[in-house]
Amino acid sequence: MNTTTDVEVGTNGIGRSMIWIGGNIKIGDLIQRYADLKDNFGLNAYQLAYSINMSESSLSRVFTKRHKAQASTLIALDVALTEWEKFLYEEESEDE
Repeated sequence: MNTTTDVEVGTNGIGRSMIWIGGNIKIGDLIQRYADLKDNFGLNAYQLAYSINMSESSLSRVFTKRHKAQASTLIALDVALTEWEKFLYEEESEDE
């Protein structure tokens, strides 16, 4: 389980305490994590998209090079992939 959502704590330009979430998410990492879950557990685009209230076609656009996804969408995908990883790997270990 490799969540890429990072949380950075610091101060902003005027010296106030601040947090930044998901500044280092890379679409390639999300695609790789999805591919691993798809290959190893059969997770499909419908399941992933549905889990974050997104259509399959919207998910498909996020994973194309022509589209620049919003940071909030990438963070949602990262969280969803992390939860799917936890769920599927836990389920697998219970079956053994």
